[in-house]
Amino acid sequence: MKERVQAIHATPGRSLAWHTTRRPVYKAAMDRSSAASTLATLAGAPSADEAARVRPVVVAAVDEARARSWPFLSDVLEHALRPVADEDRAVAAQLVHALVKYDRLLRFATEGVAADTGSRLDAFLSIATEASPARAELQARVDRIDDRTERAGVVYSLPDWLVVAIRDDVGEGALCDVLARMNEVPPRVARVNSLKTTRDACLRALADSGIGAEPTRHAALGVVLHGRRSAFRTAAFARGDFEMQDEASQLVAELVAPAPRCSVVDACAGAGGKALALAALLGGRGRVFALDASEDKLDELRRRARRAGASNVQAIHSDLLAPDDTLRGLQARASRVLVDAPCTGLGAIRRNPELRWRLRPERVEALVRTQEALLRAAASLVTPRGRLVYATCSFLRREGEDVVERFLADDPRFSLVTARDVLGRARSESIATHDGRYLRTWRADGGPGGMDGFFAAVVRLSAGAAPV
Repeated sequence: MKERVQAIHATPGRSLAWHTTRRPVYKAAMDRSSAASTLATLAGAPSADEAARVRPVVVAAVDEARARSWPFLSDVLEHALRPVADEDRAVAAQLVHALVKYDRLLRFATEGVAADTGSRLDAFLSIATEASPARAELQARVDRIDDRTERAGVVYSLPDWLVVAIRDDVGEGALCDVLARMNEVPPRVARVNSLKTTRDACLRALADSGIGAEPTRHAALGVVLHGRRSAFRTAAFARGDFEMQDEASQLVAELVAPAPRCSVVDACAGAGGKALALAALLGGRGRVFALDASEDKLDELRRRARRAGASNVQAIHSDLLAPDDTLRGLQARASRVLVDAPCTGLGAIRRNPELRWRLRPERVEALVRTQEALLRAAASLVTPRGRLVYATCSFLRREGEDVVERFLADDPRFSLVTARDVLGRARSESIATHDGRYLRTWRADGGPGGMDGFFAAVVRLSAGAAPV
């Protein structure tokens, strides 16, 4: 995403808040043909009969999410869908995601009519059809919005400040494609657990359970699942044959490229998706030290590791920014250290649509400072000639290249290892920046479809580096 205008991230301390009051206003007559004026296809609309069956649950779940100031929808859906019949769960979840995702557009569509979730659900169903009169009427109203930023915010259902932040990052020419991509329905992707099975065998097991699947294009062990049937209720999942993990996330683990029997630190492990992928890449040998400050997440990691047969994973309750005896014992010991840093999560906004309403400009600034601090702290865990891998689930350059380039400028002991060097030229062609330096699965020119938007960079500690 090199194409940028008026970069907001040139100075780490600069606030994004100024965009909400200083955004430029453009006359609508100048760009009536702009893609930003055209209502996109609304993803996630089921049939009228399907919607009617789940309507009460959907309305209640969206109302709860709004009342709780947009927590993770997965948490809301976990209990909201319990009374729903198995065959209707996917439809209900799909509708909840759609109503949250298109909240601003649906509020605009129902202005002067009603403000309740039921009315917005009716509006969504009426405008989701390309040829509907309601959609044509809404399009005419959108065309009368003079402010181009506001119009894009309504069409793609995003806050104005976020539209401007993304425009400044990717450039005007790529803006509409990126905003549209953020509203796509993501594929269901799993990583085959090579500690238990092979990809071909897993595909056959899924087919036996009535789930169609095919190999991912880029990740070596990924499979894309088709249809609505739950993969969690299959015998293959119970055996630990696969874990749900997006293809881009799998590629980050592959970029770590652990050497046989080496020690790896996953410094911000969370519930362990990448830690388990790293354990599998090691073939069950070597050690994966999975660190996190949340004991609840580590408990989930331990449960998943048992199912996966990943006996070489050690979950450790530790905060990278508050060093303790455990961290001091890992100083300069790891040949690979992964920092999958807390970030805006914009690269996974398709899976977490509530994020657009929860995120604030000042939060972006705070996250960048945290990312830089985590990267500096993790550097002390790397052994000479070892590699430090920094990753975020964000397509914003300010959370990616800018963080890494400042780190390299501040710590000359480290040098860049390009994604092209790790993955090879042919394989990295469409999933790395054009110069091959960094993994970037969403690019301003589009890049491969389907995957979440991850960034990752690899740096190497020099052989004679002194500890700090």
